[in-house]
Parts: sequence; structure tokens; C-alpha cells
Amino acid sequence: MSSTTNTTSGEVKNYSWAILAILTLAQLFMSMGAYAWGPLAPFLRDEFNISRTQIGAITSALYFASVAVAIPSGILVDRLSARFMLILCLVIMGVPFTALALANNYLVFLVIAAVSGLGYGIINQVSTKGIMYWFTTKTRATAMGIKQTGVTTGGAIVAVLLPALTFTYGWRTAVLVVGILMLGMAAASLIFYRERPAAAAPPVSASKGNPSSKKSQKENLRRVLTNPNLIIICLLTPLMAWAQTSISSFLVLYLEETLNFSVGLAGSCLTAAMIAGTAGRVGWGVLSDRVFHGDRYKPTVILTIIAFTGALGTAFLAPGAPVWLPFLYSILMGATFIGWNALLITLAAELAGTALAGTVMGILITIGWSGIIIGPPVFGYIADNAGYFWGWLMLAAFGIINALGFIYLTLRNRKSAPSVTA
Repeated sequence: MSSTTNTTSGEVKNYSWAILAILTLAQLFMSMGAYAWGPLAPFLRDEFNISRTQIGAITSALYFASVAVAIPSGILVDRLSARFMLILCLVIMGVPFTALALANNYLVFLVIAAVSGLGYGIINQVSTKGIMYWFTTKTRATAMGIKQTGVTTGGAIVAVLLPALTFTYGWRTAVLVVGILMLGMAAASLIFYRERPAAAAPPVSASKGNPSSKKSQKENLRRVLTNPNLIIICLLTPLMAWAQTSISSFLVLYLEETLNFSVGLAGSCLTAAMIAGTAGRVGWGVLSDRVFHGDRYKPTVILTIIAFTGALGTAFLAPGAPVWLPFLYSILMGATFIGWNALLITLAAELAGTALAGTVMGILITIGWSGIIIGPPVFGYIADNAGYFWGWLMLAAFGIINALGFIYLTLRNRKSAPSVTA
């Protein structure tokens, strides 16, 4: 189906939800790959005889490659069709994942994981651009939250699916299945994804200027990037991303090694965290759209305070604690440290405007995902040398820092409407 398939005005509203379903599934399958390392950590540790720091390095390698392509791919998303870039990123990540099944040592595994990150570094720009075009400001945060549930749902699925497949068929079969799912989604996107007709597209931000003027585009981008709100968001985002991937990479190992949980029970806690993150990504968006009437700052203050509570509680867990307590703290951290980014992505995209959404998302990912690159190895190093307690305490500190940052933004914007340019 051509990317220019005609869509009448009567079909636009209904097909926007079909587009959302496609983007959500694409995000889900690719996130199954990005979140695979936590559930596979005990098996990879035994297979390659590696440390916690080396396990964290797998996540870092994938996200390092993602960051490397984030800005150029964001520019390409703004210039080329979202459909083409969606198919491309699914293929670029799916093919290496199928090749992971052939890795015979840790170094080869690490390199292939990094290559798969080149595809993962494109999906957020593509999906954000698609939602900016297909949804208005009245439903955009909710749609973004639904789309972002693909990330946490993917994480929840692999937390259960990969250990089960590994116990039965081996970890090589497990990663092969994930790769095949991505390639299948690429084929589905080729058939069903459409670009929204220009005549039916929502109004583009005034920041777009003259699309044929490179000078105008550069000036508009400069204005966006010097927006104080966006600068503060870019400084806070790496801490949330750091916490998110530290939880997904080490929660299972922590519960297995410290509380003597079985791999299955520890994986269930991670699944609970991912399900809470899924609910959070929709819930925070709905809360922002409906209760706070488009204000993206106030719900984020609430979110970060809850994140602090969950991480602090996890730090003080000890053997003999009732089983429900780790589940409770996992849910609190999942709903916040994993459920945060739909709200912040919506805010950043609205600050940028539709015309620059892909480019600014690329910049935000480059800055924000630095926390993902640094976080898991540092958390693993702290766990190896000082104990898990200090790792979780560090995440609790990140929650407080973000709460203070968004309290400041709330006060700074209290006399004005939400900073939405689209």
C-alpha cells in the first residue's frame, strides 16, 4: 500500500486509532528486545560467566548505538515519510536479534546487541511524529500514553516469556522469537501504515515558518532549544532513564540474590513493575489531559514523589520480608520510573511543535538516553562493590531531584497556560 493512500476526512478519525495500534505494536515488539537483558541476566551470567557490570554493559551497548543515530534519524523522520522510517527501524533491529541466536561468546553478543540498537534509536521519533500528525492536543497525551504502553507491555511480556522459552528451548530460541516478531511487524507496517493526508492534518505549529527556508527552520530550532522549560527537561530526563533501565536490568537479580527469590518469582515482580508502567503511561496522560486540563508539569511532580517512595522502600528490603512488599515497591517504581516518559515526550514534542517534533525528539533522546548508557553499568558496579542498597538509594535520590525540578517548572508556569505550541 502506498504511503500516499488517499484517506477521506470521514475516515481520518477512525484510522488515527489504527495508526496508534500499529505504532503501539511496533513499540511493543522492539521494546521486547530492549528489555530482554533483565529476564535473561541469570542465563547469560551462567552462559558467558560474566559479572553484573558486564550484564549492564549489554543494555548500554544497545542504547549507545541508539543515541548515536537519534539526532540524524530524527532529522530524517522530519524530512522523509514516517512509514518508511518505521519499516526501516523494525528491520534494522529485527535482523540483528535473529543473529543473536548464533553468538558464541560475550563479545560477539555485545556487538550484535549494539547493532540492534541502531533500529531502536529511531522508533521514538517515528512514533512521536505519527501521533503529532494524527492526534490533536485534546487527545495527544492520552494517545502518547497508549503508544508508550508498548514499551512496558513488551517488558512485561519478556519478563515472563523469555525465562519460560529459555527453560524449555534455550535462550537462543528466545531471542530468535523476538527477532522474528519484529520482522513480522515490519511486514505488517508495509501493508497497513498510511501517512495522514496534508489536507486533513492538524494545524502545524507556527514555529514551522517557511518550510522551504533552511534559515527559518534553523532559527525556529534555535528558539525551541533555548526554551528554559525544554532545557530543564533535558537535564532531568537522563536521571529517569537511568532509573528505568537499572530497574529492568537488575530487579530480577537483586530479588534472586538478596531475598532468595526464585527466578520465576523475581520475574513476576518485574512483570508487575512493567504492568504498572503500562498503566502509568496511560494513566499519567489521561490525568494530564482530563484532570489537569493539559498541564504536563503538576502530574509529573506527583509521579516523581511516588518514584522516590518506591526506590527508597526497595533499598531497605531484607531477607524475610513479606512477599507482597517487594511486589508493592516494584509496582510503585514501575508506575513512575517506568511510566514517566509518555508525559515528558508529549511535553517536549508540544514545546517543539509538529514540524520539529522528530528533530527535537532525537535531541531529547540523545541527552536523555545518556542515563541509559551510563546507568546500568554504574548500578552494576555499585552492586558489585558496595551492595544493592546504595544502588536503590541512588535511584531514590533521582526521584527527589526530579520532583524538585518539576516543582520549579510548575511554579515557573503557574501564571500561564501550558507551554503548548501545536
